[in-house]
Amino acid sequence: MASFSIPPAFIDAPLKGVERHGFARDIILSEAGIEAGSFNPDGSLAPESYARLMLTIWRKTNDEAMGLNPEPVVFRTFAMMGRSIITCATLEHAIRRASSFYRLQPHSPQITLEKSEHRARLIISHDTGFDTDHFLSESLLVIWHRFCSWLIGRGIPLLKVECPYAAPGHVSLYDDLFATPVTFNCDSLSLTIPLQAIHAPVVQSATSLEEFLGHSPADILARPNPHESTSAKVRHALMSLASDQMPDLTGMADALSVSGATLRRRLRQEGTTYQTIKDNVRLMEAKRLLAGSELSIADIAVASGFSETSAFTRAFSRWTGDSPANFRRRNSSR
Repeated sequence: MASFSIPPAFIDAPLKGVERHGFARDIILSEAGIEAGSFNPDGSLAPESYARLMLTIWRKTNDEAMGLNPEPVVFRTFAMMGRSIITCATLEHAIRRASSFYRLQPHSPQITLEKSEHRARLIISHDTGFDTDHFLSESLLVIWHRFCSWLIGRGIPLLKVECPYAAPGHVSLYDDLFATPVTFNCDSLSLTIPLQAIHAPVVQSATSLEEFLGHSPADILARPNPHESTSAKVRHALMSLASDQMPDLTGMADALSVSGATLRRRLRQEGTTYQTIKDNVRLMEAKRLLAGSELSIADIAVASGFSETSAFTRAFSRWTGDSPANFRRRNSSR
């Protein structure tokens, strides 16, 4: 969603859901004030037009799931949930109360909170049978991340996003949505955030909630993720460099205009280390080259920052549980 325009993939999917409700997409577009001239040459829409479209879909179908769930989620359910949690003291309290709220509506997507030593994981469960384009899954991830950030009055860095489906054709758009690594073919749909975020106080009020609900969550879906974690910043910086040009922690700290101690502390708070991120970036590059290039394993070892093929093979096996040769045989696109 670069340049704040909404790509066709996120426009077509909810309109398919509208058609399941028996409405013609042209009628919905017209009621949203969207004409042929409203679209950019690439088929994308401006955020304001997209927000109007989403609100029109929800109101017209009376379904916040947009026909992408086996049963409708009645329009304004999200608003009622928000009113039920706005008096909570902390984000953790709010999430757990929201979880209780949705359990009263078993046909709606459900949320569960899990905690570990440094991280919290928000798990979202819903029947994906009608969500063939994964738009409802994507929407739930985005809405819950942005809503939680709004509740505590500051952006929550996403440490990890997990999806229970294969990478979609529009996977390149996920960088704008999440600004963090996304893992596919997982057991569940989930967001991982720093544990300290759920201990933060809820700073919003009933009054600010009504203002928020006047344009959200439709407006949320029309914006990229502005809350990039420190680990995501490091990852993006490393991805722009060749493996033999990757700096040590001090060099990366200088590039990010922080001290080495600060960078180490922030990464520790996010449950990771600089070396782990470097290894993940090198692994991603190795996987890409093994699956999509004709380079020899020895050349890929060098490109991944290893001086010896044997060291690369050992590291790759440690990271993946598989040898480079076996990985190439199973995943080659050549």
